[in-house]
Amino acid sequence: MFGKTIFSRVFFTNLATVLIGIIILASLQMVLMSNYITKQNESTLSKNADSIVGLISNGISRESLSSVLNGFSKSSSSHIIVTDVNGYVLVNTKESGYLQNQSMDSLEMEYLREVLNGRRITFVGTMNGLFSETMFTLEVPVLSGSGEVHGAVLISVPIPQRRNMLVELFKILLFSALVVILVSFILSYMLSKILANPIKRVSSSAKEFAKGDLSSRVDIDRVDENVTELTELADAFNNMADELEKSEDIRMSFISDVSHELRTPMTTIGGFVDGILDDTIPVEKQKDYLVIVRDEVTRLSRLVNTFLDITRMQTDKVNLVISNFDVNEAIRLIIIGLGSKIDERKLNINLEFESDVCYVRADADKIKMVITNLIDNAIKFTFENGTITIFTRPKGSEIQISVHNTGVGIPEEQQKIIFERLYKVDKSRSINKEGTGIGLYIVKSMLAAHGKDIKVSSKEGEYAEFVFCLERGKNPSKSSYRIESDTAGAMNKKSEQNS
Repeated sequence: MFGKTIFSRVFFTNLATVLIGIIILASLQMVLMSNYITKQNESTLSKNADSIVGLISNGISRESLSSVLNGFSKSSSSHIIVTDVNGYVLVNTKESGYLQNQSMDSLEMEYLREVLNGRRITFVGTMNGLFSETMFTLEVPVLSGSGEVHGAVLISVPIPQRRNMLVELFKILLFSALVVILVSFILSYMLSKILANPIKRVSSSAKEFAKGDLSSRVDIDRVDENVTELTELADAFNNMADELEKSEDIRMSFISDVSHELRTPMTTIGGFVDGILDDTIPVEKQKDYLVIVRDEVTRLSRLVNTFLDITRMQTDKVNLVISNFDVNEAIRLIIIGLGSKIDERKLNINLEFESDVCYVRADADKIKMVITNLIDNAIKFTFENGTITIFTRPKGSEIQISVHNTGVGIPEEQQKIIFERLYKVDKSRSINKEGTGIGLYIVKSMLAAHGKDIKVSSKEGEYAEFVFCLERGKNPSKSSYRIESDTAGAMNKKSEQNS
């Protein structure tokens, strides 16, 4: 794992970055310092050369010039040569000790060509073996008052002095680099630990969670809160763990409920069938008991259909057949279909429609399923003689639909999770104990397939309201409107009878 962990990668990346930076800076520093030393040498030699040219221009004698330059050569550790325009040596400070051959009458013209053309030049070398070591040489032309070149002055200093300065500079840079590397090593190690340790704790909690410990969480207090990403990672893991633990609790509760739901009708069916087969139940009563068996089979069928609905929702295979239809008419028909449940609980139904017809563009069957589940859910949780209010109204390019009921309401802490698969409100709060916890999940999934959402608002012990929107549709034909209006009239008559 060495080299593949976050710790090692961060550590070595930081260290490599520092090393590369030091190398680049040191190289630039050496180049700049070398150029600086060269310019400094050139500046110093230029002043000396100008002084010598001044002496020559003032008409100093050759002997006096030679004496002066020999003394100057010794004091400045340099070698000085003065030539005429033809390259013949007029003055040569032989006592400097830098010459390879003491006897020298002239210089090769290849070294004087540019300076005799009136240009100052510098170069590094031994001048074809003239010097015993590599020298830095400045060549300055000697000009007359009219600007005519009369000769040249060459001042040379040994390179080792320049090299010694660069060596000393390199030592300083090397020491500084070692100090920086040491400090960077410590800081990189600390930074790598700061980043790696919280991630290790998340990894450890994830492994415990994978082994079945659903209570495993990341201690955010031990995560570096100064690193936003690490805090977000720990929060994300804990939120995921909370949701999974909650889902597991819901699943176990659902399995327990379903086991009970299945066991009861199967026990009833088995007992009655056995009674008929062994003649325990008289022949004249067998038909009555077979009716009970049929009802229990219907219950089992309903449970199986619920499981199929769950499977469809989980695979997200919801195929929509979009059309324009009157949602008000759909609501009326649903109310008629649920009439027996409504009458049984003596509920009041209020339909608040801004217009008699209200067309939406959606999958009619899916939206009818949504509205049926919402109204059926409202019936279950409305007190006897309570009221269910359903309204539709335009809202921009959409139609807003609401199902409101008086009754037990939904606790605030449960409002965020009632749409989860298999979730059921606390049975102690429910008026109707039946249900599998799939209804609101189907509602949420069907609306999500349409690209819509649903909102819930509730006050415990008073009311609950579910609101969603659908795209506004167009009236496909007048004839359909007439048919729907007839149905609306029948619905209004039924509402009056209920009242």
